[in-house]
Amino acid sequence: MTAKEFVANFKPKYSEYCPCIITWDGEVYACEGSHLDEMVRLCGDENILNEIPQNVSPMFYLTGKLRCVVVDYENQLYSEDFSQEQRYALLDLAEAKLILLNPMDVSGKQAL
Repeated sequence: MTAKEFVANFKPKYSEYCPCIITWDGEVYACEGSHLDEMVRLCGDENILNEIPQNVSPMFYLTGKLRCVVVDYENQLYSEDFSQEQRYALLDLAEAKLILLNPMDVSGKQAL
């Protein structure tokens, strides 16, 4: 769903917590379980975790593979870069006060 649809559907439900994933094209997916579970679902391959080298964080690996933004209330995690659509989605979520805008690259660099 778009960020605006996400806000309309989930704003009453979330307060200071906004678990979702934003895909490269700006679509927002609510995380009913964990962020990792939702990323595995988005990959479409339940065995994807077996591909991940042991010394690599599954969250960081899938964030890079999917080119997604992992969102909670205080932080937004991405890998290397994010799209203009993801930027707009983050701004929509921040404007609705569902997140504190704080995107961070998995390497620790802050953006925006």
